[in-house]
Amino acid sequence: MLINGQHQNLLPVADRAVQYGDGAFETILVRDHQPVLWQQHLDRLQATCKTLQIPVDLSCVRDEAAALIASHGATGVLKIIISRGAGGRGYSAPASPEPTRIVQIHPLPQGYLQASREGIRVFKCKHPLSSNPALAGLKHLNRLDQVMASFELPTQFQEGLMCNAAGDLVEGIKSNVFLVIDDVLLTPELSQCGVAGVMRAAIIAQCNELASLNVAERKLGLDELEAASEVFVCNSVMGIWPVTRIQWNQAALNYEIGPITRRLQTLIAEVEAR
Repeated sequence: MLINGQHQNLLPVADRAVQYGDGAFETILVRDHQPVLWQQHLDRLQATCKTLQIPVDLSCVRDEAAALIASHGATGVLKIIISRGAGGRGYSAPASPEPTRIVQIHPLPQGYLQASREGIRVFKCKHPLSSNPALAGLKHLNRLDQVMASFELPTQFQEGLMCNAAGDLVEGIKSNVFLVIDDVLLTPELSQCGVAGVMRAAIIAQCNELASLNVAERKLGLDELEAASEVFVCNSVMGIWPVTRIQWNQAALNYEIGPITRRLQTLIAEVEAR
């Protein structure tokens, strides 16, 4: 682990990441010693920090990530955290913050390749996502909703679905969600809450390049899940995981792994290899 370029694992208690969750983060797949979709992650990190008014030096982030990757295996998960840095007591931020950069690398979790091939079972969580249009879409450090939802997830399910307070489907605990209805790819709109994932954006971009595959963002719920012929979840580490079963309250919904899901897995693999 590198903290501001130094090999250490201690963070001052006064750091605002500890005190308030005041910061942003990215989680990135490393393959063949290269961070996958690297520029897209850096762009989102910079955009999130700009919204949070945290200055970030991307050149340092690049150099520190490269140094850490070079000293580890060819495959793994790179995590980058940018906090506002240390500050005094109270919510008001320092006038001239000195941000903290934390760069970590971890082994790739077991079972991800199998899940992409065979599909997963998904469970609807009761804990709702908190709505805040000003922070919607951002990959900020406040993840308590996801932590609370994770407590609900039974061991036989690999992912949980999360809704807003109105009951609209928004995302998975650690993923974005897509449905196929009548050959149209649908994903929840994220104007009130949820994370606009890098993989989600890559999938939408691929669909927009293909005249034969339409994609739309809108409100989704149980009715759409019941009408869907395919469902999958995604993030930048897992890639695309087909969903074969959803437990939505008392309703059990089953799906085949369909051609659109498989086609997108192939297209995304090609994008990641560029």
